[in-house]
Amino acid sequence: MANIHNVMEEYVVEHVNALYDQVKSHEKTWLSCDCQNCRMDTVCYVLNRIAPRYVVSGRGVTHNANMLSENNQISVDIDKLCIEGMRLVNAAKRPYHAAVHAGSTTPGKAEFNFPTVVGNVFDGLTFEPMPNAFVTLKLEGENASMMDETWPNPCQTYKATAGSYSFWVAPQSAAEERINKKFMFTVEVTCEGYEPASYSFTVPLVSESSTSKELDATFNVKVKDIFLFKKEEDEK
Repeated sequence: MANIHNVMEEYVVEHVNALYDQVKSHEKTWLSCDCQNCRMDTVCYVLNRIAPRYVVSGRGVTHNANMLSENNQISVDIDKLCIEGMRLVNAAKRPYHAAVHAGSTTPGKAEFNFPTVVGNVFDGLTFEPMPNAFVTLKLEGENASMMDETWPNPCQTYKATAGSYSFWVAPQSAAEERINKKFMFTVEVTCEGYEPASYSFTVPLVSESSTSKELDATFNVKVKDIFLFKKEEDEK
C-alpha cells in the first residue's frame, strides 16, 4: 500500500517552533514554558483546527510544501492559530511546570489585572464566521493597551479561527489593593462591504497587590456574538 502523509504536519511543526523561538527571544511575560511537550501540545491544537492535506509520494510532499509557502493567507491563518495555541497551552497549569510558574507575579504594587476578552464575529445573513474583519477593543473610549505586541489591537479575524478574536489588556495601577472599580469596554468591528458594529460592556475588578504575568485561560470575558450585515447599495 502507498505511504499516505499529511503534509500539514511538517508545515505546522515548523511554524510552531519558529514562533516559540521568536517569542522566547523577545522575553514575553506570558510565555512561561517552551519545552518540547508544550510545543507538541501547540502543534496538536493547530492540526485539530485545520484541514489535512494528504499526499502519497515524495513528489507530492514537495509540491504541497511549495504551494503552502506561496499561499500567504494559509500562512497567516496558521500563524494566528499557533499564537492562540501557545497562549492556551501556557495558561494550562500542569504539575511538571510548577517550577516554571513559580514567581510569575510582581509584588510590591497594586494593580487592576484584566481578564482576556474573547468573542466571535459572524455574517448576519449566513451566520457563517466572518474572516477579514477588524476588531478594536476600547477602554473608556480609548484603544486599550495590550500586554505586548503579540496581542494586536485592532486585530483581524480569520476563517481558520472561526471569526474569533482575543485581547489581553495591560494592568492599570491602583492607589492600593482591594479597591473596587468598574471598567467600561467597547468592541468595535469593521469589515469592507459591511456596516460597522459595536458592543459595550463593563468589567468589575478589585485591585491586587501584584501584577499578573501569567495568562489564565479561566479568567476571561466572553463577549456576545457580533453579527455584521452587508451595506445596502447606494441608489442610483
